Amino acid sequence: MTEELIYQGRYRIHTYEIDFRGQARLSSLLNYLQDVAGAQALEFGFSVEALFRLGLTWVLSRYHLKIERYPSFGETIEIHTWPSGRSEFYALRDYEAYDESGEKILAATSSWMIVDLKSKQPVPVDFLYKEKIILSRRALEDNFEPLPLLPSAEREVEFPVEMNHLDLNRHVNNVVYVQWALEAMPPEILWKEQPVEIEVSYKAEALYGHTVLSRVFRPRPEEKEFWHQIVHGQNGRELARLRTRWQAWDVQKSLKKNKNNNKKRIE
Repeated sequence: MTEELIYQGRYRIHTYEIDFRGQARLSSLLNYLQDVAGAQALEFGFSVEALFRLGLTWVLSRYHLKIERYPSFGETIEIHTWPSGRSEFYALRDYEAYDESGEKILAATSSWMIVDLKSKQPVPVDFLYKEKIILSRRALEDNFEPLPLLPSAEREVEFPVEMNHLDLNRHVNNVVYVQWALEAMPPEILWKEQPVEIEVSYKAEALYGHTVLSRVFRPRPEEKEFWHQIVHGQNGRELARLRTRWQAWDVQKSLKKNKNNNKKRIE
């Protein structure tokens, strides 16, 4: 039964999914996680479309990822996902990603709510999540404590909500919030560092026509941890909080991996 609860999806890293390093963007990895989660939900019978018919929808509440290595262009990775627990209003889903050698390169956990489309209020998840489809194993231990509030903003960047940011719920897709947070980082960090741990707490939705402000604060100058906040540009409402941890990009390791992948494609 354990194996039946783990859904597996394989993803090849394409040219349009990589950054200037030749590695998968963080947004690409998050899209893979979203895709594989949706595939298993469809298999279980509670996809977004199925919930729509009940006047309900899925809404992501929390995310926590740890990345051991970013896969490079041409690699194929395998992502495993499973429902890992539930409470009255929250359904947990965990993930692990492996490269072609079987090495784990990513672990993540997430918390989801089911929301009534009319009232915008959460509803209990137990009518969907029975004990028989819960695998009590965590890829990443996290009780999802509140993320810290920024005492001030060292940088602030404004972004418009575009039509291509919207998902089936007609609000901004969860991945876009992470993109906004990263885009507000100091350029000298973005050129030389990579986020290796990301925590996200989603607070409210952003809609087409809105603007948002992405704020960044570095609590300790000697450490590579940053706090982020996304707020509504018109009324100041908090939309999301994030915490990211960064490390230096290993250029030689990346070049070696890309060279090996190019050799595979030629062969």
